[in-house]
This record gives sequence, structure tokens and C-alpha cells, in this order.
Amino acid sequence: MSMLKRFFAVVMGSLPMIAMAHPGHAHESSFWNGFSHPFTGLDHLTMAIAFGVLLWTATQRWKVVGFFGLAVAMIAGFVLGQQQVLPNVFAEYGIVLSLAVLATALLMKSNGIFAVATMLLASFHGVAHGNELGQSGHMLPLMLGMVSAMSIIYLTGLGLGALTEKYLPHGRKIIAALAAILAVIGLA
Repeated sequence: MSMLKRFFAVVMGSLPMIAMAHPGHAHESSFWNGFSHPFTGLDHLTMAIAFGVLLWTATQRWKVVGFFGLAVAMIAGFVLGQQQVLPNVFAEYGIVLSLAVLATALLMKSNGIFAVATMLLASFHGVAHGNELGQSGHMLPLMLGMVSAMSIIYLTGLGLGALTEKYLPHGRKIIAALAAILAVIGLA
């Protein structure tokens, strides 16, 4: 086995550890705790920025649908999780399934499927956090903080997508490579 193949195997084997959710899930019910949570983990930052960058290549309509759909889906997921409608294991499988759909959408270059997969992922992520917060009571400030932060990160990704396409040679190809990397990280 060549050195490059070994290196690639080690990197691929390490991806689940890198993508693993970060500490800080013992939430207090405050806006600040919800707002700071997405900025403290590679899982949130990677996915939200990447979604924004990838959605930049979509039509204007799908950019708007994707952005607002992300927020609405996450809020709906929080509510379902807080009410214990869906068990946490269902949320985790939902996240994996929606990542598989997302990877398929990226391969097919389908804006509609990409936006729907993004919303599914956000809703299942909301369910997971809602389940964690189910008994803590006052989750509205925390939920609004988290959705606000994710929206800011998502908009940052849209901006990075615009800059990549406009100022880097072969910007579209770089974004396509990011799509492949995102699919691998998500399915790792």
C-alpha cells in the first residue's frame, strides 16, 4: 500500500472523530447558550458553511427557500423533540438518511432535492436538541439563539460561495469539490 493510500485511509478513518458532535449539550435555557453552541463545534460550522456555499450555486428561488426552510425546519424539529414525539435514535438515523439524500442531490445537481435534504437535516438536528432539552423547560430563548447563529453561519457560507465563484479561478469546480468532500464527511 502506497504512502498516499495509507494517509488517505488514516484521514478517512479519522473523519467520524472530527465530525463528532462537540461538548456543550448540557444547555442552560438562555439565548446566549443557544447562540454560542453552533460556533463551538466543527460539526455545525462545517455543515452550515458548506450548505451556504453549495446553495450559492442554486437559483435565487432555491437560495431563499433553502435559507428560510433551514430555520423553519430546525424550529419544527426542536418542537417535535421537546415534545418527545420522535425518539433521539430516530433523529440520529434521520440525520444519516438526510445526509445520504444530500449526497445524492449533490451528485445529481438537483437544487430541489438539495434544499429538501438540507431542511430534513435541520429538522432532525432540531429533534436531537429538542430531545436533549425536553425536560429543561424554557427552551424558546435557547432555540432562537441556535437558529439565529445557524442562520448567520449559513449566510456566511452563501457569501463564501459568491466570493469563491467570482474571485477564484475555476470557482464552480472548487464548489463541486466541496460538495464531494461534504458528502464524504457527512456519510463518514
